Amino acid sequence: MKIPVQKWFHGSASGLAAFVIFTVCTLTAVALYPTPYNPLYDWLSNLGNVKFNPVGAYFFNGGCILTGLFLIPFFISLKSLYHDVRCRKTLIILGQAAGIFTAIALVGVGIFSESHIAEHMIAAGLLFKSLFILMIIFNIALFRQSAYMRALAYYGLFVIIIDLSFVWILFRFKDILGQFTPTLPVPGLEWTTVFTSIAWIGALSWIMTKEKL
Repeated sequence: MKIPVQKWFHGSASGLAAFVIFTVCTLTAVALYPTPYNPLYDWLSNLGNVKFNPVGAYFFNGGCILTGLFLIPFFISLKSLYHDVRCRKTLIILGQAAGIFTAIALVGVGIFSESHIAEHMIAAGLLFKSLFILMIIFNIALFRQSAYMRALAYYGLFVIIIDLSFVWILFRFKDILGQFTPTLPVPGLEWTTVFTSIAWIGALSWIMTKEKL
C-alpha cells in the first residue's frame, strides 16, 4: 500500500513515522558510539550523553525530540477509534491523554539528556510510567475493535509483561540506575521495553492507516 507523503507528517501515519525516526536515530547513535556498545549492559540514555558519545548524542537526543513531536498528532488522531459505547470512548480519551503526556516526556528526555542527570531521571521516570499506563488503557480498548486490533492487543499484553519485569527489577535492585554500566544485563530489558513499545505504536499506526481510520 502506498502512503501519500503528506500523511507521514500528521494523523494516523505519524505513529509509523515516529517508529522509523526513533529506530534510525538510535541505531545511528549506536554506530557513532566511540567505544564498544552492548545493549545488554549499556543504558539507552548513555547514547545521549555527550561525554560518552560526542557526535552520536545529537542523533539520539534529536531522535527523541522528533519522535515525541510526531507522536502528539498520532495520539490525537486516535479519536477515530471513538465508540458510541460511553465507557469505551472514555478509555480511548484517557489513552490519548496518557499518550500525549508520554510524547511530551520523550521530548523532555531528548532535551534533558543524561548529561543533565537530575532532570533526565525525572523525564525518563515520567516517560516509563505514562507509557505503561497508556499500554494498559489502549490494549483493554483494542480487544473490542477489529481482528487486527485484537491481535495487536495480545501483543500489547506481552509488552506490558516486559514493562512490569523491568519495573520489578529496578525496584529489586534500587541502586542499579546509578551505574552507567551495570554488571547485570538490566539495560537489555530497558531496550526491550522501549523497542517493543515503539513497535506497538508503529503497528497500530500501520493498521489505522491501512484501514483509513
